Amino acid sequence: MTGTQEGRVTVLDDSEWVAWDLARVSGALSEIATTWRRAKPCHPGLPVGLPQRLADLAGRLAADVRSLAVTGPQQRDLELSVRLSALREGAAYAHAITSGPGAPCVGDAPLWDSVRPALQRTGSLLALA
Repeated sequence: MTGTQEGRVTVLDDSEWVAWDLARVSGALSEIATTWRRAKPCHPGLPVGLPQRLADLAGRLAADVRSLAVTGPQQRDLELSVRLSALREGAAYAHAITSGPGAPCVGDAPLWDSVRPALQRTGSLLALA
């Protein structure tokens, strides 16, 4: 006897997309933290803890978005927007440290290429929620 299983189509709502993007940002920032730690001997002024703090913030935001999706969006807009803004500003600051003329080359450029669009999408999706 053979059985067939119909494929499931899962439609993600905005909060799931936001949580997914924030989880991706957290992972990329953790990888950036690794590149910075490895570059520290050649660049002693590099604030190696910054990307990991940002990764932790992104991870907490992802978890909070997931829990708010279950409990309801009562305080979602203002609180999450403020924290996302802090994450975006921190990420822009950290990115500026290793980009541009005269900045130390630590090998994090491709990772930033995944952080920026995910943060932009997240901001856009939260604005729609």
